[in-house]
Amino acid sequence: MRGVADGALPARLRAAWGSLPPLYHLWAMSAGGERYLVAERGGRVAGYAAWRGAELTAVFVRPSAGGRGVGAALVAAVERRARRDGVRALRVLAAAPAIGFYARLGFRPGRAARAPLPGGLGLPARWMRKPLATG
Repeated sequence: MRGVADGALPARLRAAWGSLPPLYHLWAMSAGGERYLVAERGGRVAGYAAWRGAELTAVFVRPSAGGRGVGAALVAAVERRARRDGVRALRVLAAAPAIGFYARLGFRPGRAARAPLPGGLGLPARWMRKPLATG
């Protein structure tokens, strides 16, 4: 797990996620101000996570790396860094298919919402929150 320098992430992600349109990942990162972590396996990008303050804004895992704990490891690393920064709880807007993943990691469901997609579309989603233990 390692951080990524500003400006290096979009090109690296375009190379890693060739099966998804590069525009999708660029759009997902467009809000700005995020910090990023990248997980590597065997010298290849296996996934990334982004967060801004107390909000986990993105967790993506390469399909070939799915089911191996990459996503959980990324979220745990974000939690550690957020805790060091004084964040008391993380929140995430979880699209419906990801709610179970976040629940297994200790996030509790909140209000229903829509996860935005390019073109004004949205997926059913739910805000979720996880208190971060201190000490």
